Amino acid sequence: MYIFRTKRFACSFIVVFILSNFLWNIVFRNKQALLDWGGVTFQIIACCASIGWLISTFLKHKGTAKSFWLYLGLGILSYLIGTLIWSFNEFILNHSGGLDKLAEKFWIGQNGFYFIALLVLMNKIKSNLLTVRFFLDMLIAMSAAITFSWLFLINPLLNQHATITFNIVELLYPILDLGVLIGVLSLFIVSNNIFSRKTTLFLVSGLLIQIIADTIFSYLKVNNLYSVGSINEPFWILSIFLIGLSGIYHVSFPNKESSINHTKRNESLFLKLSIPYLGVFFLSIYVISLLYKTYPVVVGLFVSILLVILRQIFTLLENDKLVNDLNNLNEDLEVKVKERTDKLVETINSMEYLAYHDVVTGLPNRRYMEKRISQAINNADTSQKQTAFILLDLDRFKHINDSLGHSYGDLLLKEVGKRLVNILKPNEVVCRIGGDEYALLIENADIRKVEKKVSNILTTLRGIYNIKGFELHITPSIGVAISPDHGRDMDALLMKADTAMYKVKEKGKNDYEIYNGAMSMEPIMKLESSLRKGLERDEFILYYQPQISLNNNKIVGLEALLRWERPGYGLVLPSDFIPFTEESGLILPIGERVLYEACKQSVAWKKKGFSELRIAVNISSLQFQHNNFIDMVSKIIKETGANPNYIELEITESIAMGPIEKNLAKLSLLKQMGFQIAMDDFGTGYSSLHYLSKFPIDRLKIDRSFISSVEKSEKDAAIVRLIVMMAKGLNFKVIAEGVEDEIQKSFLESIGCDELQGYLFSRPLSVEDCEILMSSRR
Repeated sequence: MYIFRTKRFACSFIVVFILSNFLWNIVFRNKQALLDWGGVTFQIIACCASIGWLISTFLKHKGTAKSFWLYLGLGILSYLIGTLIWSFNEFILNHSGGLDKLAEKFWIGQNGFYFIALLVLMNKIKSNLLTVRFFLDMLIAMSAAITFSWLFLINPLLNQHATITFNIVELLYPILDLGVLIGVLSLFIVSNNIFSRKTTLFLVSGLLIQIIADTIFSYLKVNNLYSVGSINEPFWILSIFLIGLSGIYHVSFPNKESSINHTKRNESLFLKLSIPYLGVFFLSIYVISLLYKTYPVVVGLFVSILLVILRQIFTLLENDKLVNDLNNLNEDLEVKVKERTDKLVETINSMEYLAYHDVVTGLPNRRYMEKRISQAINNADTSQKQTAFILLDLDRFKHINDSLGHSYGDLLLKEVGKRLVNILKPNEVVCRIGGDEYALLIENADIRKVEKKVSNILTTLRGIYNIKGFELHITPSIGVAISPDHGRDMDALLMKADTAMYKVKEKGKNDYEIYNGAMSMEPIMKLESSLRKGLERDEFILYYQPQISLNNNKIVGLEALLRWERPGYGLVLPSDFIPFTEESGLILPIGERVLYEACKQSVAWKKKGFSELRIAVNISSLQFQHNNFIDMVSKIIKETGANPNYIELEITESIAMGPIEKNLAKLSLLKQMGFQIAMDDFGTGYSSLHYLSKFPIDRLKIDRSFISSVEKSEKDAAIVRLIVMMAKGLNFKVIAEGVEDEIQKSFLESIGCDELQGYLFSRPLSVEDCEILMSSRR
């Protein structure tokens, strides 16, 4: 508010002061003494006020323009000293002191300081001046100014006076004015980078009025017409005031005004572009005034030049607009590129995170553990220390998962992960291997340290878990392997720790064992024997889980899910025996049996009127890579009479890690035979997007681990949305498994997912129950 009042007071003061000066000169024009005293007094007051404003600006503000204001203040001070010397010589010494020449030197010093100030300013903004166009514009404008100055000022002064010293002093006025004019033009063109709009206006106006006043003074001197109280003196005073006023309006960082200048730059653009042509225009008018009577053709030449000038100005305006449009386009492009780059980096970071972390618990996964074990063993070789690998399995977790649902199971897995993380020390790592198995890595370990850690784990995990209002109790079975004694890689350590863990389960669970060489592999051998007998006795049966179209809520397919009716154990889920069948190779005959039964069931349902239903069958990586896989599939189709068009083979992402060309050839043969191909558990394994576009896939199946957390995890929701978007771009259908509530279903509908399966619609059903359900929905 103080600054505003200062600016308003300064403007009012200047207007009143200039009017008073004019009135004084008019009232006392016939009284030379009062005219002289009044003129001097007005100039002294104006100089003192302006110097005060400029010095205040110099002291208050910092930045590139600081020294500029100092030199402007020195210029006005030089003018004030010259005026005081002249007054002393005029009124006190009555011209007897001979100080007129000294006063003139201080007056000339005013323009000298102005010129230095402008040089300082141009040096600060020189990066904007180093263009050929600007240089040529200055030459054009100055050539006209120099011509007029030579015609009307410099040449008459040279012809009028014979004394060299006097000529030099007199000539310095127009010469320095030309230098100041160059600075003024430069300031007018590029000052928006440093000054606000008002500051620039006052500066340019003040300096131009100074040049006009000096030009009038020189012209009057040439024609012996100058006297105190001439018209140039109010102009001098006005110039001094405007320069001082520019200091009041200057701010160090005119960000707001700069933005305003940027938006309103076109208002002064025409004038700026016209500067080099104004000199040509005025010179042409002067030539016409001399020659138009003798040579009328010059009038036509002038009109042609004027039209060319106008055309050039409008061309420059158009070019400037095009440049601005290009700059705006580049800025928009840079913003978009930055946004896309940020999104790409975010996606890459997310994919890298997912590659080494479990999506349910957020813990590191098996791949990360493999890398850390390799690093730990290498470090141990150097330090001669042991590394402990701890494997734990949650007892009776399957019963909790089956009775309460997967959402409860996932929350329990997360809580177990949190408790394990809370007991970690700096050199320890915990990860989720898969299912309900966790692994810990302890570097620089000894037996006592390991036993203490395992006891701590048992105590921690035995506590009560409050999951959605249910109090759950769970216990771990823990097996421990020590490197290098029990192995030097993850596979060896995992096998030994797994053997020790089975020993714990044999003894009643809820305990730990450290592996030793005497431990028998009998449990594993017993499981293998039971599986072989199960094949012989037809203990393996298929359950079917319906797959629903989100477009019409109809059953469009069923996934064949393997169950083992093991004597003495009841119905065993595949998660409890499939991993071992893959390790032992039993997955090949079991997988063949599953495909055979699914094809036979497809034929049976078609006869009962359930046509147009596809049956999805899981194909393990080991099956797919087997040399006789295509022959085996062809044989089953021939024996059962099934239509391949209604059989969907679900493969996993791991095929991207195998021989790509061979796998592509197999998939192409299967497609030629009529099978539908689906990629199962997409997003949880090794995903090669490069090869994904080449695989003849009909359907992507989003793993249930993503679906179960879309309500709580924005990242998982984003991943599901990205998978659907990518699948649509590749012309794949999308099916989501593990859908358990309406919120998940609504989310999938909103992002364009095609199908779903899960407990929301139906659990896996026996053949009889499945037929009842399909009949009821007819």
